[in-house]
Amino acid sequence: MNTIVTVLRGWWTRWHPSVTGLVMAALAAWVSLMPSLLPRAWHYQGIVTGVSMAVGYGVGVALRTLWQRLAAPRIRVHRDLDALGNRLLAFARLSAPYVLVVYLITATATAIRWQDQVSDLVESPRPPWADYMRIPWIALAVFVGLLVLARGIRAAYRAFVRTIRRRFNLGEYTARLTGFVVIAALLFGVVDGVVPRLFFEAANRVSGVQNDERVPDATRPTTPERSGGPGSVVDFDDLGMQGRRFISGGLDQAALTDLLGEDALEPIRLYAGLESAATDDERSALVVEELNRTRAWERDSVVIVPTTGTGWINPHAAQAIELLSAGDVAIVGTQYSYLPSWISFLADREKAEAAGLSLIEAVVNWRESLPPDVHRPNLYVYGESLGTQAGEAAFSGIRDIRNTVDGVLWMGPPNSNRIWKSLVERRDPGSPVTEPVYADGLLVRFSEDPAEFRSDDTPWIPPHVLYVQHATDPVVWWTPNMLFERPAWLAEPPGKGRHPGMFYMPVLTFFQVTADLGNAIGGSQGYGHLYDHQILDGWAAATGREGWDDDEFRRFARLHDLAMETQARG
Repeated sequence: MNTIVTVLRGWWTRWHPSVTGLVMAALAAWVSLMPSLLPRAWHYQGIVTGVSMAVGYGVGVALRTLWQRLAAPRIRVHRDLDALGNRLLAFARLSAPYVLVVYLITATATAIRWQDQVSDLVESPRPPWADYMRIPWIALAVFVGLLVLARGIRAAYRAFVRTIRRRFNLGEYTARLTGFVVIAALLFGVVDGVVPRLFFEAANRVSGVQNDERVPDATRPTTPERSGGPGSVVDFDDLGMQGRRFISGGLDQAALTDLLGEDALEPIRLYAGLESAATDDERSALVVEELNRTRAWERDSVVIVPTTGTGWINPHAAQAIELLSAGDVAIVGTQYSYLPSWISFLADREKAEAAGLSLIEAVVNWRESLPPDVHRPNLYVYGESLGTQAGEAAFSGIRDIRNTVDGVLWMGPPNSNRIWKSLVERRDPGSPVTEPVYADGLLVRFSEDPAEFRSDDTPWIPPHVLYVQHATDPVVWWTPNMLFERPAWLAEPPGKGRHPGMFYMPVLTFFQVTADLGNAIGGSQGYGHLYDHQILDGWAAATGREGWDDDEFRRFARLHDLAMETQARG
């Protein structure tokens, strides 16, 4: 034990840790444990706290450097006080690491109450107390690792400066400035170029392999009402993993009839994958061919679903739509990428928008081109997360949406959505940003929980456009502006599920909500980025379903649960 203590003491002495940096690291750790939008698993919280500590340490070192170089030389104190200050600083430097460890453990213990409150607010189980006590050790490991990396970069910088001073006979400040520029350029190139390129290349390879994977619950359809089935112009093998899941999922006509206790139709599910055709327009054209092949104009409605990332269509949404319509519906989608949704949000937003525009325009033109004597089905748009951004791309604004389709349900829209943002910014005075009111709710509505529209008879001019957004969904509320500007939702009373103790801190709140993005589905249904259990209410509201009340909801919720027992979310 004495040997370990000696090694640790020697290591800390050799590394000469900054007391100011450690103090700032401790403060950053405390902030990272404060209430945010969603509860975090212990291992994820440990990583977040460790990164926060590293950032805090860097800020502390920067402040100390500025003080020593700009302020301290101008201050004169008695040499006895100066000597006393140096002794205190030496003692603080030796004791600070141990104090930091003790502080982390005690701070985590006091933060348990906050985290338990956040878990309760989003109806998520409280983690065991022992899990919380693992956070400090994960945080310390991450912090030390990042500190070692930073020290390595500093050592490389100093070695480079010494080398160019000897070789080119440069002055000290010239060599330091040159070294700073070179190291900064290399780091920027790595962070902005090499790392993202390698990351996206790796993501493409992994996702590409996953896209071709066979999953047990995805089998080639035997009915002509599905793409890849008999007579289809699309090959089932070309649909991608998520496309194959969508096409082979859901209840067929017999199962729907048995479950509903009434005659149902065979639902139509149409899809084109990345390998089905080379471009968005060609994939959209294939879907239109499939609409004609399956005589989709005979159905009551056609639902366009711009997909998210990998081409995923939420099976809960598809099944809810088919249940409420008794199968009298055609659902269509196309794949534009095989990257996960959060990576697509970073790299493929333009692709998502282009694909959404192409698909919606193609289906709208298909309906408009139907002969006058042919039934014209209702046309609806459904989207989730990045799929809402893809859907919005097809329209210039709310008027265009209302003139083009018969209803829209968009759930969990990212903050960067163009139309969503313009509507929220122009909301009626006095309405909160988490549940804004636009034009008295006559044209478009926003809701944290669409259950509020059951038996609702307030004026809502069809077609209905509905956004569902949770007060605890970081996808909805994250924006770079939070770095230095307090968002409106933090200046208002907390929405459903948000901890009242959460308040705005420049820069720090941005990092808190950014961390929540990686944990967006960390709560329970109805909170964060989980909307599955609200799709029935949302779809009934968007389509203006008559007689939708508590009893009808309970009936279909039970049927939906039964229908989803054998279907994976994907």
